[in-house]
Amino acid sequence: EHLAPLLTETMSKHQDDVDIEEEEWTLAMSAATCLQLVSETVEDLVVPVIMPFVQNNIKSENWKLREAATMAFGSILTGPNPDTIAPYVNQSIPVLLQALSSDPNVMVKDTTAWVIGKICDMHVRSVPSETFPSLVNTLTSKLLGETPRVASQACFGLHAIAAAFADDPNANDTNALSSYMAQLLQTLLQVADREDAVEGNLRVVAFEAVSMLIQVSAPDVKPILMQLLPAIIDRLSKTFDMQILSNDDKEHQEGLQGLLCGVIQVLCLKVTKEDILPHSDSIMTNILRVLQTKNATCHEEAFSATSAVADQLEGDFDKYMQALQPFLIMGLRNFEAYHVCVVAVGLVGDIARAIEGKSQPYCDEIMSALLQSLQNQSLHRSVKPPVLSAFGDIALAIGGAFEPYLQVSLMMLFQASQTRAPEDDDELIEYVNSLREGILEAYTGIVQGMKDGNKAAALMPYTEAIFVFLEGLSQDPTRDIEVLSKAVGLIGDVASTVGPGVKEYLQRPSIAQLLQDGHSTGDETIMETCTWANAVVQQALQAS
Repeated sequence: EHLAPLLTETMSKHQDDVDIEEEEWTLAMSAATCLQLVSETVEDLVVPVIMPFVQNNIKSENWKLREAATMAFGSILTGPNPDTIAPYVNQSIPVLLQALSSDPNVMVKDTTAWVIGKICDMHVRSVPSETFPSLVNTLTSKLLGETPRVASQACFGLHAIAAAFADDPNANDTNALSSYMAQLLQTLLQVADREDAVEGNLRVVAFEAVSMLIQVSAPDVKPILMQLLPAIIDRLSKTFDMQILSNDDKEHQEGLQGLLCGVIQVLCLKVTKEDILPHSDSIMTNILRVLQTKNATCHEEAFSATSAVADQLEGDFDKYMQALQPFLIMGLRNFEAYHVCVVAVGLVGDIARAIEGKSQPYCDEIMSALLQSLQNQSLHRSVKPPVLSAFGDIALAIGGAFEPYLQVSLMMLFQASQTRAPEDDDELIEYVNSLREGILEAYTGIVQGMKDGNKAAALMPYTEAIFVFLEGLSQDPTRDIEVLSKAVGLIGDVASTVGPGVKEYLQRPSIAQLLQDGHSTGDETIMETCTWANAVVQQALQAS
């Protein structure tokens, strides 16, 4: 209570000629940050100390006090228990919307937009249902006519409102956003076209809001999405005709292409195969053109969009593979831009699941690129778990045809399984667990793939390495529940594939220990897997 008056006073100290669009760090902003940290430390205790200042000044004649009161309220939203702050959030919405609509001072509007965005992000459940229409309409009305900073905060608010519907327990044929969806999508796309959309990160947040709205849209909005898909494809196509006279023009073009690929991805995941088929040729033609650029972010978004198309088209995606393959291999070998490499590896798995056996002609090159990535010393370690997991996806897809890659891939899995983490290094423990998940997913896919291809006998020379790995996991206190779950599944797969041939391994105490640990988790899915694995192990042990 001694610090609070100093902070609120400091927050009201602004120069009269301050330029809102300048990204300048001010004393007032420092005070607000300090107040937020205090709020997060003392939690509920901050409310009775700060709220009197907020309530006394949020409608002050002096714009500096109005802005400071608004900023102070926004700064304490992260600390207190949601139930403690909820009544104040409830009361604040009409006042904040009024200020956003009609306050004559641009600084007050900017801060108000930021606070509304924060409320939508953290306390949207505290917004009264009767206020919802005016909240959405007011934010929408600020998208086109306000400064980029205010418009950007309005986009953020709409994004946060949409995100609140992601886990809507009442989800059915419609939701509260449906009646606004057409206008929201149309206006947000107009925002992205603003001349000043590069300022305040406006174009990016507008597209992020579009993507979130699409993701949470209810089934009754599908006709709007089906109108939007060809419009977005057309926008992407037109980016290739943009006049490029400078580096800024090039950055604008590539940034826009990445954002549009992101929207195509969420649209593809929201509709059906039948909906996408008429548009798939034009989608893939444009994505392949994007992949010809030299921009890593574009490639990341383009590969993600391709994954969505492959997921939906399944076997029909095969016709694009020949044209896509050179870019896919380039992505897998893009060790410097490891984010691109990770997405390209994910795309390999999606393609394998989509076109299954039809992926075989492309596997030599893909497997070669994956193996090279594992051998590259400079490769970021986050790429390795998905690369190992991709071996399993490919084996599942091509079955017995995976045999030529069996020796080298299992050698890589064995080497990776030697990685250990000290018990006091949480970050490394988390990484090693993700690596183990990748190894277990690979083993599982390879075992199932060889079984499906009637090549189970080819696995026999490698079973000892698998059981040594499982034995290590049974004794490791740092393994997490995901690793345990996948280990139990692998025991069942090995037992059902080469059971009688590995009797001596299945009788080891480590196998019983893992199955027992799985049962003890209390997790229904893991317990079901344990029951199944136990049954196939017993079957294998009793076989003659």
